[in-house]
Amino acid sequence: MRIISGIYKGRRLKGSKDNSIRPATDRVKEYIFSILQDFPQEAFVFDIFSGSGGLGLEAISRGAQKVLFVDKAYSSIQVLKENLNTVKVPQDKYQIVQKDALAFARSETENADLCFMDPPYKYPALQELIDAFFANQKLKKGGILVLEHEVINPILEESERYNLFSQKKISRSLISFLEYKD
Repeated sequence: MRIISGIYKGRRLKGSKDNSIRPATDRVKEYIFSILQDFPQEAFVFDIFSGSGGLGLEAISRGAQKVLFVDKAYSSIQVLKENLNTVKVPQDKYQIVQKDALAFARSETENADLCFMDPPYKYPALQELIDAFFANQKLKKGGILVLEHEVINPILEESERYNLFSQKKISRSLISFLEYKD
């Protein structure tokens, strides 16, 4: 697992020793950032279910202004902190919140330009989480939610609040790009 582009290109990232973290593969990251192109430049980003921080660190490497990492697992937070220290990311470029994703989606926080969500494959409340995220306007106008989820755990392709504008199957994952409806 590594950072694939930007100022930290090639830096290796650690995963969990017990395989409790399923990091986004390089192939998935390459696909996501090929769709986003230069979007992370100066963006405020959420990395929800951040695990080892691979997606958020990739965004920082590509020019994101700041990343808010969210994960409820203490062990994931420890791996994330280790990766942030190893890569030597300045502290003003990130914030870590140890919180359940659904509680975060329902909380009062800033809104982001870009959000990554990479929940566990068997996450039972996926649609509820997405609905809460859009209902609480967690994205700025023009913002994008990038979701990696299991093929057998689909989401609504359209709702009163968002549109699915791109989706691709990679192995057993679906990479879905959602944006607010205008």
